[in-house]
Amino acid sequence: MLFHFFWGGEMRITIIFLITLLSVFVFANDFMQPSQIAIDVQHQVTHVGTRTGHREQDPAPEYSFIPNGDGESTTFLINSFYDFMPFSYNGHNVRIQPENSQPNGYPAGGIFISYARSETDNITFDRRAYYSYMNPDGTLNISEQANPFSSIREGFTSIAIDPITADPFVIWHSVVEYDGSYDCSMSFSIFHESGFPGNWIGPIISIDNPEIGEQATGHIDDEFIWPQIHIGPSPIAGHRRIHIYGNNLSSSGGCGPNSLYLYTDFNSDHLLNWTSFDWTVQPFPYFDSMYYNEIAKVNKDMIVSDVDGKVVFFGNVADSLFALYSNDYGETFTKHSQQLKQELPNLTNTYTGLPMFGNQEMYAIPSYDLSHYNGVFTGDDNSKVQWMSGVNYNSQDNINIGNYFPQFIYPKIFTFNTITGGFSFYDLDIQDTDPGDDQLAIAYDLNEDGEIDEYDENLESIIPASCPSWFFNSDGGWQDAYYHESNCKMTSNGNWVVGVWHDGRKLQNAFYEVPDYGGWVEQPEICIIISDDSGETWSDILYINANPNDNIIDPANHYDGNYAPEFEDMLPVNVTLGDKLEIMSNEPGNYHAKLHFVFMDDGDYGSCTGQTSGGGNLTNSALRYAAIDLEFQEEWIDLVSVDPEIVPFTNIQLNNYPNPFNPTTTISFSIPEEAKVKLSIYNVKGQKIRSLLNNDISAGKHSIVWNGEDSNNKQVSSGIYFYRLYIDGRSESVKKCLLLK
Repeated sequence: MLFHFFWGGEMRITIIFLITLLSVFVFANDFMQPSQIAIDVQHQVTHVGTRTGHREQDPAPEYSFIPNGDGESTTFLINSFYDFMPFSYNGHNVRIQPENSQPNGYPAGGIFISYARSETDNITFDRRAYYSYMNPDGTLNISEQANPFSSIREGFTSIAIDPITADPFVIWHSVVEYDGSYDCSMSFSIFHESGFPGNWIGPIISIDNPEIGEQATGHIDDEFIWPQIHIGPSPIAGHRRIHIYGNNLSSSGGCGPNSLYLYTDFNSDHLLNWTSFDWTVQPFPYFDSMYYNEIAKVNKDMIVSDVDGKVVFFGNVADSLFALYSNDYGETFTKHSQQLKQELPNLTNTYTGLPMFGNQEMYAIPSYDLSHYNGVFTGDDNSKVQWMSGVNYNSQDNINIGNYFPQFIYPKIFTFNTITGGFSFYDLDIQDTDPGDDQLAIAYDLNEDGEIDEYDENLESIIPASCPSWFFNSDGGWQDAYYHESNCKMTSNGNWVVGVWHDGRKLQNAFYEVPDYGGWVEQPEICIIISDDSGETWSDILYINANPNDNIIDPANHYDGNYAPEFEDMLPVNVTLGDKLEIMSNEPGNYHAKLHFVFMDDGDYGSCTGQTSGGGNLTNSALRYAAIDLEFQEEWIDLVSVDPEIVPFTNIQLNNYPNPFNPTTTISFSIPEEAKVKLSIYNVKGQKIRSLLNNDISAGKHSIVWNGEDSNNKQVSSGIYFYRLYIDGRSESVKKCLLLK
């Protein structure tokens, strides 16, 4: 909201709201140049600019909605009055099963989704932990409570999938015991016993407050909320490891102090015969807000590798990026951090001769408002952790007070390099001349010539705005808790990486009554960016919205032609992604991946959030699933090369079982006629490590066992491998398998 005041008693300046707390970091010693040390500032402009044009890089991806088995573009999951933040605080709420449920071998390959749902507008009391199971074709199988007999308030679910059994594990927080504190409860469903969802075991209290909390942290009033759960490999043969953490809620320190991290090992038999899980508990004083005195909040998430022992906590605290890195399955951690706070140039107005910020100083710092993110592993051997958050412009006075009302938030991709221990970032929106350099883009000097780029009709500076947030209050005024909708989510597969958020730029302009934006008052946009080189470079932004007025490219009215008829009559917000991309095509000039996502179709934009600030109408909204086909510029991994003049075989049915495996897996295929067949194993770098078959083979079904050894008869390490089938000298198919030890 804009307001007026007198600057230095001399001139009247229109100021855009004081901005959020943040801290912007620049990176590690031998990785990039050191960050600039800065002070802070306050932003003052009269005109909010629109987004920039094309940025001389890969074009935005082509996309198309993939119909489900019923021919629908989106799949209705369930209605809910709770649209505040139905998915987890961070992390993934959409998990894709392996194709088979092992060890019993039931068909799987479906999609589990967890969320918080309220059946009525009494969201204070009747919020429950729910899940949905989607069939592999995208149709709905079931939507039910994860804790079927619960009558207590539950919230903020997180879900993980056992890669061996295809069983889902769901965690949430609720007041379960008589002490009135929030506990974190976990349930799992034994899918592998029947091949059907449901069959929930539990709930099991994994974080018992305050018993576990006080014992670990020393705080007498510990409670832990917003839990996350992941499943990865275990150092114990034949086992997997569950990783969870909870964020502390304490009357003595607010949210964030001494988050608890827990892990336990299990196997398939344990799921059927368990009596209890033996948890190892570890606190992290580094996350204690009281440790930082006036620092209001720590933004973080956890990521667990599915192929090795990497576990990483990452995010920002105060004015620094941080990563707690473990390469031994979460048993020990090393802290890495780097300050980032970049001073913004106080350029002189060409026409008035006055500096933009008067006598103030302004800084770019990490944004607390883009705090609902997840991370992905990219690069060779999962050497990088990447997440999407942002920076905003702020003054020193606002850094430590938790101000949630920034005007200028700019999405970035942040990277932690597990090898160097350093950090880097990539400018997404707004971008300067080199989005991958060590300097944050300056919105009012994108060409980096030291001069203000644009002026309005009053000769005031124009600062292009970005607003990747759902901030609008239908009653007017700023949304009291809009930041809860500022989801920045990522997913990946190999070298392919996708980032998604929803943008409120046009909505913001409508809110401020900028001419020609009146039709965007309740119209957010979904933004998608892709990378085909492990996040080194990124495409232009793909914008998708539900505004039917946006189907005509009309620069004068700021309509970009981004209307998706599949979203007709919807308000798509709060997007969260599947935990991995599904590779659909990997042939030269034909690279496609399937992006799974769920979103809230908000019946009244800002409804539940508006309730928290006295505005908005609580409306029965809908949770929906959708999948889109994204076209990439480059191939996923350099393994496939098909001569377009040669017609490939069909129905070869190449697959392996079990997958994941340890120590052996059976690779099966079928060929329609006699042919020379070659079957080879490759690592993630595209290097051939073993030839399994190179003979003339008769027509029909065939199988061969790979024992996990290379051509030197040495056992290979845990990780992703590829098996490639050649028929008569040409590559016919490539599949992926996962060795877990």
